[in-house]
Amino acid sequence: MECFLYCCDNTHDPIPLPDGEDVIAGRKPQFKIKNPKCPRNQVQLTANYAEKEVIVKQLGKIPSSIGIEELNKGETKLLGPGGKICIRRQEYPHFVYFKIIPTIKKSPSKHTYTTEGNKNNIEEIKTSNLTDKQISKKRKIEEGDGNDDSYDHKTTKKAKMRSDTSKDCNTKDEQDVKSTCKDAKDMDSPLKNLQSGSPCTTSTWEEIKQELLIYTRKGVEGRSKIAGFDMDGTIITTKSGKVFPTDAADWKIALPEIPGRLKKLWSDGYKIVFFTNQNGIAKKKVSVPDFKKKVENILEPLNVPIQVLVSPGTGHYRKPCTGMWIHLCTKLNQGIDISKEDSFYIGDAAGRPAGWAPGKKKDFSCSDRAFAANIGIKFQTPEEFFLEKKPATFNMPVFDPKSLDTNGPIYTPSTATLVAKEQEVVVMVGYPASGKSMFCEDHMVPHGYVRVNRDTLGSWQKCVTACRNALAKGKSVVVDNTNPDKESRKRFIECARAAKVPVRCFLMDVSREHAQHNNTVRETLNTDKDYKHVGTMVFNIYRSHYVEPSCDEGFSEILKIKFIPKFKEKSTREFYNQFL
Repeated sequence: MECFLYCCDNTHDPIPLPDGEDVIAGRKPQFKIKNPKCPRNQVQLTANYAEKEVIVKQLGKIPSSIGIEELNKGETKLLGPGGKICIRRQEYPHFVYFKIIPTIKKSPSKHTYTTEGNKNNIEEIKTSNLTDKQISKKRKIEEGDGNDDSYDHKTTKKAKMRSDTSKDCNTKDEQDVKSTCKDAKDMDSPLKNLQSGSPCTTSTWEEIKQELLIYTRKGVEGRSKIAGFDMDGTIITTKSGKVFPTDAADWKIALPEIPGRLKKLWSDGYKIVFFTNQNGIAKKKVSVPDFKKKVENILEPLNVPIQVLVSPGTGHYRKPCTGMWIHLCTKLNQGIDISKEDSFYIGDAAGRPAGWAPGKKKDFSCSDRAFAANIGIKFQTPEEFFLEKKPATFNMPVFDPKSLDTNGPIYTPSTATLVAKEQEVVVMVGYPASGKSMFCEDHMVPHGYVRVNRDTLGSWQKCVTACRNALAKGKSVVVDNTNPDKESRKRFIECARAAKVPVRCFLMDVSREHAQHNNTVRETLNTDKDYKHVGTMVFNIYRSHYVEPSCDEGFSEILKIKFIPKFKEKSTREFYNQFL
């Protein structure tokens, strides 16, 4: 047996991991890592051939990552065959490969090696590109007895392993593994390797770009009808009676009707899928291994093929965004088109007010109902679906992006002039993400206005100085800050008075809910690493300080500006029009 660490970016040759010997990964020549922020001694890797696993120990102060979990200094984790580790945070991904003789199972369409990994975890190594002749050659390369069902591996000596490493790494067999490693960041679903309509033969966990976890239980198959369910509060509840579980074992099936109803759905031709948000994983309140075990334990008494999609943090996979549903449709249903008319979703986050039933509290959100609305499928609460209760009253989110009026004038009163002919100061007022900067760049800057912005300059004092300097040069100025109160606006009114020019106020006609929607879209689609997160607290501060602008402050005119979104791509428009 041999073990290698492959670079998923293919920037260096495979690194041999001899049995029982410590190999240090980091900013070293063989790893081709030149980033000075990556320690030389970052991670210690020790292969255990007997258990077919690699012990990973974090040495450096900056964490490495295994999946979506970060490994802090002194912590250890185990990697089985095919396990992926990023040497520094989510950078420098590598792939563990044990060169062993697996059990070969043939199917009419392709060959699949199935090997037993650490603690009975099953790893499928795809060999769809290998011919029968290549597979036969593989058997000869590995020392086996030639039996199709099982092979006994003969242990090689470490000295022979080291001497043969260079030669073996250049074989066609190893190049196939490099190809597999290159795709490790976004592993294909096991369902993709099955013929359409064929059940999944093993229970499997997958991870998609550290943003989505997928559990496919044995027997799952693609179907045109989807019975979707939330998990917490719908399928399970806490045994302790507390709102949040105390540990991974604090759960029970929420209603006795659930197992039988799920079995009936399966027999009626539905594919059963759980969609669950688990932000506790990203916040490290729950470990990934513990949560995976919890999911497996939950599905055991239900005794029906179920697929579980887990959003462990924020982003477009998190409900009510439709990322998990889109991934199901495009990657996890064996190419079978899903009928929205025949599909439905059940969840407890339904926007019901306090007292919707005797003694019931207000729903914590409306995300499940909004999720179904975004997809365009029917929705019911657990009480309506499992207990056949009458529908309760509910409230949808305050802001509905589909109702946004994008027609008509961009400002009111429409009789006003947007761009003045003479020099002036314009003070913008509005929530973060209300569209102030986009408006300034589109309608003011092209006409010669100097845009003054605190995010760019760093302080209001620098903004005042920039305003004075621009006015001294005869330029008009637009102050692109939130300016919620009289005090923040007074500074620039005084600049205008000192320069003896008029000052107007442009108030963004955007509600808090609308601005927060814009902010969610911006943060979800953002690709700028330097972007600074805008949290709920910022919106709270603006609202608490807000005083509606008045001409009594010194403004010659106040215009209300309508937010009209712009989209370069159809997919962005579709995302914006969802409840978020």
